[in-house]
Amino acid sequence: MLVAVIQLIMKLYKVNLRGMKINSTGVAYGVSYVVAEDPYSAYQKVKDFLDDNDIGFSKDREMDSVELIADSKQYNDCGTILYL
Repeated sequence: MLVAVIQLIMKLYKVNLRGMKINSTGVAYGVSYVVAEDPYSAYQKVKDFLDDNDIGFSKDREMDSVELIADSKQYNDCGTILYL
């Protein structure tokens, strides 16, 4: 029996939203670090969490930028390894 193991290449992204970067409760939801396969999935994880918990206004939940911080692949283009 042959078993194939598929290893996903996960990446660490910094997701910046338009708003909610300063918060009096101590949690700045507008800046989040997310482990995901791609930038779209990283933003979608943040947006889904905020939508499900009704946090912030819809205009503040819009994406401003997504920055690649680290990659779990040993030889990557971003220069930083993410250990899972």
